[in-house]
Amino acid sequence: MSTEKRPRARRMSPQARRESIVDAAVQLIIQTDHSGVTLEQVAEAAGISKPLIYKYFPRRDALLEAILAREFKALSGRGLDSMPDDLPVEQVIRGTVERALRYYHDHGPILRLLASEPALAQKTRAGNRTSRSETTRYFVKALREHYGVPEDVAQVAVTMVVNAPIHSMTYLRHQQVDIDRTVEVWCEFIVGGWQALQKRYGGEGTGG
Repeated sequence: MSTEKRPRARRMSPQARRESIVDAAVQLIIQTDHSGVTLEQVAEAAGISKPLIYKYFPRRDALLEAILAREFKALSGRGLDSMPDDLPVEQVIRGTVERALRYYHDHGPILRLLASEPALAQKTRAGNRTSRSETTRYFVKALREHYGVPEDVAQVAVTMVVNAPIHSMTYLRHQQVDIDRTVEVWCEFIVGGWQALQKRYGGEGTGG
């Protein structure tokens, strides 16, 4: 029987330790492409003892819920709350699109895998809907005002754009399409599309 002892975990504040455990769990889920990791596996990946991880997360579901909460916090508003009010709308589009695409490229598998957990499936779907609804409302208003298109045109265009990344990035990631290229192409597509909509429908929405 091995007498080798695990190195003692370095001291951290409770918040930093909690974050390090969540980080380790996220990396483990991505590496294994499976959400069915155990607390013992996460403890080993985080370099801590089993008793210590149970101190922070008494149940596996509690750890998964913490991951989910952090993911939605990162995605919430897609950076809109940090955009200057006087930033040109097309820069807002590009900044928001880039943030969303890079998020789904790096973390999309986490949401997909968490959604496969029966205890989290409903929360995952609800969180995704809330995040996309907030972004949709923001851009329908902003782009109606900027491009002068009617409500229904803005609703169609924004809804399609906002919902496309979560369903597309997993495929593009598996196809090893460069994320910088993806951001560039999708931004040009969206901005060009709104300019085309302005030519076709601009002015119809100014009275509503």
